[in-house]
Amino acid sequence: MEIGHVYEMPPMRPDDAHTTYFDAGVLKIGVEYRNLTPEALMEYYEADEAYIEELRRTAPLGIEDRGVSLHIFDADGQWEYLRFDLFEDAPHYHYNYAGGGRNHIIPFDETAHGPIAEWAVGKIRTGGLAPMLTQAGAAELADGLDPDILADVAGQVADLTTELQARLAAAV
Repeated sequence: MEIGHVYEMPPMRPDDAHTTYFDAGVLKIGVEYRNLTPEALMEYYEADEAYIEELRRTAPLGIEDRGVSLHIFDADGQWEYLRFDLFEDAPHYHYNYAGGGRNHIIPFDETAHGPIAEWAVGKIRTGGLAPMLTQAGAAELADGLDPDILADVAGQVADLTTELQARLAAAV
């Protein structure tokens, strides 16, 4: 049984103008504040209103939300294997399988795991990305993770995430 929802299309790439990237050895980690709207989806996927209405009916987590996204790329930024969406209404994470458009979205259970921001940064800090990268088809990246680099970068990611979340809270 597979938890979550699988789309046979890649997720939206981060907006580089609003993303701060950190080099983390074999990985590049992006931190972005994201405002997900139907209009943004239409523009990105060059979709029409009918497609958006279909998503509205079928997307289990909805198509409108906002918050910080943590993007886990290979070192050259060509492929995003994992994403943690630390969203206000429906926090979740993605496995973006290597070599194709398979995008597996999994709702996050804050009751079981605590706040998603702490959980996601903890995955970076403690090497918990390794099994997730392997699941996403990037075992070679998982094997090349450097715990010292990840621990250092996790602190920087946590600081920026906290700053962006504070701005979000102040804007509400």
